[in-house]
Amino acid sequence: MPLWRQSITSQPENKWLKDRFRGPDFPGQLNGQVEKPQDTLPGTPNFFQGTMKSKIFSTLLLLFLCALIGGCGLLGKKPEKTAPELLVEGREAFENEKYRRALESFQRLRDWYPFSQHVTEATIRIADSHYALKEYAEAAIVYAEFERLHPNNAETPRAVFQLAMCHFERMDSVDRDQTAARNALYVFLRLQEDYPASPYAEKAREKIRACRESLAGAELYVARYYFRTKAFTAAQARLQTLINGYPETPQAKEGKILLEKIRQILEKEDKK
Repeated sequence: MPLWRQSITSQPENKWLKDRFRGPDFPGQLNGQVEKPQDTLPGTPNFFQGTMKSKIFSTLLLLFLCALIGGCGLLGKKPEKTAPELLVEGREAFENEKYRRALESFQRLRDWYPFSQHVTEATIRIADSHYALKEYAEAAIVYAEFERLHPNNAETPRAVFQLAMCHFERMDSVDRDQTAARNALYVFLRLQEDYPASPYAEKAREKIRACRESLAGAELYVARYYFRTKAFTAAQARLQTLINGYPETPQAKEGKILLEKIRQILEKEDKK
């Protein structure tokens, strides 16, 4: 027997402890006198089980309420329209010149049904709607996308023509930047080269003439400015570019007349 136990049990006044140091499990356990830990205290198994049950119940209740609220909202929401319905809706709006509404319908079709057989038509009609709204920059992007994705589609020549028209509609006067005219001319010429049998290639012919006249007019405008400021050498260079680059234009004829005037002026100066 350990000394500490002997010291306790040998004293008469501590006899009452002797009976308590008997336990079924191991020596020294107070037999039946030590209170069993309460199951609801933190750190006990039942405490964790009860807490987890409470949390799970709360979570399930919250999910149920969210589903109930969401379901009520869905009950009042109209079902989404099908791709054919959106296509017809867009066509009708476009025919009635409600271009913004048409654009929205075609855009929804492409967004909601990206793999629908109607997406190809919706794409070019999105571009047409932008063009009708005079949103030429946006229309040009979609027309170019259509040509890239559908090079062999029957609508592609028209898409290329419309792409050129987006630049054509943004052309400025001859005293302004001519980037739009150059871009339009480039696309019209490409249309004639890539789709020579298309009726749009023939329609492009008149537009090409207008683009070239605009570019020729810009050259003549600059040449006249140099002429007025007596920068004759610079004027001659511009006029030569005009005559050689755009010989069929009315501006080229005017350029020849102005070039002859400069030649006469320079001859007189040489004789002085």
